[in-house]
Amino acid sequence: MLGLVGVISFIVILLIVIVFFIFNAVDFIDPTPIQIQLFGIHVTLIGGILLISTFIGTGFLTMMLGLALGVYGSFKSSDSGHEAEQAK
Repeated sequence: MLGLVGVISFIVILLIVIVFFIFNAVDFIDPTPIQIQLFGIHVTLIGGILLISTFIGTGFLTMMLGLALGVYGSFKSSDSGHEAEQAK
């Protein structure tokens, strides 16, 4: 039963991250790189809590998802390409 709770929590977190990327792709939201990095830190911390509370595999995957999200925020440019499009 506890394994099912861990899998469901990972699926919910994964869906939240997927919706974040979809909203970012269609320009519904335009987060700054620091906001993306902070979101990655929060996902990593949630993964750490899951890791401590006996959901080892799920917590590890969630922490890796948060790490990847933070790295994505580090390499995203702050202008998002909107200023370059408007200059044309």
